[in-house]
Parts: sequence; structure tokens; C-alpha cells
Amino acid sequence: MLPVKPNCIEDGHPGSAAAHLQPHHPEARRAADVSNAKPRRPRRTLPPVLLLLIPALACLLPGCASNPDSGRIAGVEPHAVSALEYGYVRPAKDVEIIGRGARKSAYGGDDLWERVRRGPSLGIRHHTRVDRAAQRLASNPTYLTDLNRRARPYLHLIVEELERARLPTALALLPEIESRYNPRAVSPKSASGMWQFMPYTGREMGLAQNGSYDGRNDVLAATRGAIRYLKQLHTEMGGDWALALASYNCGPGCVRRAMRVNGSRDFWALSSLPAETENYVPKLLAVLELVEEPERYGMRLPKLPNGPALDVVYATSTIHLHEAARHAGVSVQTLRDLNPGLKLGRTPAHGPHRLLVPVNNGEKLRRALAKAGKLGGPSIADGRRSRSGDS
Repeated sequence: MLPVKPNCIEDGHPGSAAAHLQPHHPEARRAADVSNAKPRRPRRTLPPVLLLLIPALACLLPGCASNPDSGRIAGVEPHAVSALEYGYVRPAKDVEIIGRGARKSAYGGDDLWERVRRGPSLGIRHHTRVDRAAQRLASNPTYLTDLNRRARPYLHLIVEELERARLPTALALLPEIESRYNPRAVSPKSASGMWQFMPYTGREMGLAQNGSYDGRNDVLAATRGAIRYLKQLHTEMGGDWALALASYNCGPGCVRRAMRVNGSRDFWALSSLPAETENYVPKLLAVLELVEEPERYGMRLPKLPNGPALDVVYATSTIHLHEAARHAGVSVQTLRDLNPGLKLGRTPAHGPHRLLVPVNNGEKLRRALAKAGKLGGPSIADGRRSRSGDS
């Protein structure tokens, strides 16, 4: 069984998250555009006194100039595995657990979209296919307003997790391509959730699936699982985000085969990829381009508050949604919508025992749980339990 992960639900609307599921003949290849690299700034000459001090400072700080991960970018790690070759995906290291002591973003402004813009770059060379995809999206004058509405409940949580894992914040737009930020999305090929995990790949990324719980529909657990999978693919593809994203769509074995057939590691030169995958990376980059420069396309992207819309409340044992709703002061339907991984209206017997609630209602529920002696919290065990569904 292969963990090759098709993406997106089919909703029949042009330009929707399912649009690229419909096969079509790929266009004739055009030569790749020249990279958007910025011209180098002229070097500054250091004063003679500083030149004399540099060797001494280097001796005092032997560890500061080294990057233990820098040598991994050039090629594939010896332990990396291919889904096609081995039939399974090896989970990467767990990301850090969510907590109050999380590393803060360098951006301190009030617009979450600006925080996405200022994050680390994906480093993917520009191509005319991105321009064409952006023009198609921009042909819908309400696209960015709709994107803003769809992303609003979840974007801050996703950006926080990506920053904690030290990944580019542009990856927070991937659920727009996969599912339009719909945690209940199901594809015709059984991929499920906001990040569209196939059953096997989801289990390998720590997302439990049973009669009472599906971690693929758990927004927090699935986001952490996607981060682990993306980090693994990024390493496996030699640090190339275009190849890693293509692998997320059609599987690393599919991308490796295309590289062998086309004799290239350049995503834009891989003419033997499936048409869906050929369109997948340009569409993500097109959404990013519209987010970064909406004015260029005559559009406007409304601001999103740079603060959490959701709160994570932990308990020490099973939480029933109807009781939690009463104590939190929200409707049961609200909790069902925010916690679609819970199939039976309660957290599973063996956990994870946590709920996503609107940010203004979290403290009410915590007080009720504390009064009942059931208040829990994130822990190392909660963060490392690979099969519980909470990574």
C-alpha cells in the first residue's frame, strides 16, 4: 500500500480546491524564467581594528558559526525512504508541543497576513506558470475576500506551528490548495481533512483513525502531522521545496521517477509528472503571490488579527462536547465544527483529551475542568505519543 496522497475535495466550481483533480493535457514546456534573485550589495571593508579582533572572537565562540543542518541540503539523506520503494513513510522527528513558552514571532504587527509575508522564503525560482495561475485566481474578484474568510479560524494556529517548527510560513497556504481550509474535506480517493491525508500516510504521521476519532480531521493534530511529513519530504528531496511540495501531492516515489525520466532535479523541467502535480506547485505559489502583492492584481486582502482565534483546552480524561459547550458558553455545534475528528461527541478513551474552543471561551471551560479536578495541560507525553493522534 502506498502513501501517495491525492488532494482536494471535488466541489465542481471552477478555481476551487478540486479544480486540479480534473486531468488535462499539460502545456508544451517553455524555458524556465530567469530567477528573481536580487543583485548583491557591494561588500563593506571592515576597519583594521575589527579585523584583528575577529580571530579572537572566533576562538571564544566555536559553535556559533556552524549549522549542523547545512550539509543536508545538497543531497538525499542516507536514512530517507521513498514511499514507492519501501511502501511506507518513516515519521520524522516530532515537532515541539504547543505551549505558553513557545518561541515568539519576530513580527509584532497586527496583521496576520503580513506575518505570513515576512516569514522565511520557500526559495522556489519564479516561472511563467505561476503568473498564469495567479491570473486565473485573480479573475475572481472576491477570491482574496473568500480566502480571508476560509482561513480566519485556523491560520494563526497553523502559522504558530510552522514557526515553532522553523518552516516557511508560506506553507500555511497549503490547506487552501488541499481543502480550502475545510477540516471535514474528503476526496474521492479517501484523503481526508484540511491537509488531505490518505489513511496510511496519516497513521504513519501519528494520526490515529478508529471508531471514535480520526486524527486527519483534528485541526491541531493534522497540522502537526503535515509539518512532520513536509519536513521529511524536504530532507528527502535535498532541501528543495518545489520537489517536496510535489512529493506531498503525488508521493516521493512519483517525483523520483520523474527526475530519473527527465534527467533533472528542477521541478519546472519535470515534464513526466502527473498534470495534477504540475499544476499543484504553481497554484500554491500563485496564492502566495496574491497574498504578497494583491494590489498588483487590482485586488485587496482584508487584514486578519495577528492573534489566536482558537484556544486549546486540555483535560485529564474524556470530555463530552455537550458538557464542554455548557461550561464554555458556546453551542454544541460550534464545538463539533471546531473538533470534527471526534466522531462520537467526546474525546476518545485513550486521548487526546483536548478541545479547540473559541479563544474567548477557553478560560471558562478551564475553570469548570479545574473545579471538577479534570484540568490537564500539554506535556511531553502528549507531544510524543505517536499513535494517539496528537503528535
